[in-house]
Amino acid sequence: MSPSSEQKRERPTGPQHPGPVAASDWTALPAAPARVTRRRPAAGRKPALSVPVIVAAAIEVLDEAGFAGLSMRRVADRLGTGAASLYAHVSGREELLELVFDALVGQVRLEEPDPARWREQVHRMMRDFRDILASHTDAALAGLGRVPTAPQTLAAAEVFTGVLRAGGLSDRIIALGFDQLVLYVSASAYEAGLYRKADPAELERYFAGAHAFYATLPAARYPVLASLAPEMTGADADDRFEFGLNVIIAGLEAASAAEAAAEGDQRGL
Repeated sequence: MSPSSEQKRERPTGPQHPGPVAASDWTALPAAPARVTRRRPAAGRKPALSVPVIVAAAIEVLDEAGFAGLSMRRVADRLGTGAASLYAHVSGREELLELVFDALVGQVRLEEPDPARWREQVHRMMRDFRDILASHTDAALAGLGRVPTAPQTLAAAEVFTGVLRAGGLSDRIIALGFDQLVLYVSASAYEAGLYRKADPAELERYFAGAHAFYATLPAARYPVLASLAPEMTGADADDRFEFGLNVIIAGLEAASAAEAAAEGDQRGL
């Protein structure tokens, strides 16, 4: 039975499926805006190799594996390349260590030598130097036994020896004293770095135990140590470091003055 004309004109109520879209409906619409192209990130893309890129990766490896674990192979693995690729930029592990140390020294804030503030400048620069080395596992070992020859290390050495000269020290005392200060700071930084990755609670228990150990030493057997126990364990690492700097600086001043006095006596003969 076919529907009547009235039934044909009736619209059904309720939601209706729109049905397929006719091609003519699209042509009646204005032009759509150009779609945005989505860029895909370059997953696993290797960074272009350069000395700064290699040194930055080496510092990361140093932080994770320490001085003994730093190798050309591990640095290459971190950069997603082969060790042979690194040799086009760095001759080997020894040069890499020198470059790493140079980059770290380059982070020390330098300033113009000031005769009125030279002791303060020594303390500030040496403290910066210690903190930078201590913040990277075993980094202090990278500088031991090396004469400064890299650019940033030379720049720091130039400023630091200039500060010592601003303090009126003799050339001989500056040259020898600079070496001793760097050794002292490197040793302090290495010791501080040993505790960097330790659990804070465990570290606190260890030092509490050390305090208790010295406090209970039998005075009859260790009379001097027992009497010094509060002083032996009272100062923290920063106090000890600043004390050491003060002693070295005072020693350099005394040695320089003694040298000048001896030269004066010789001229008077």
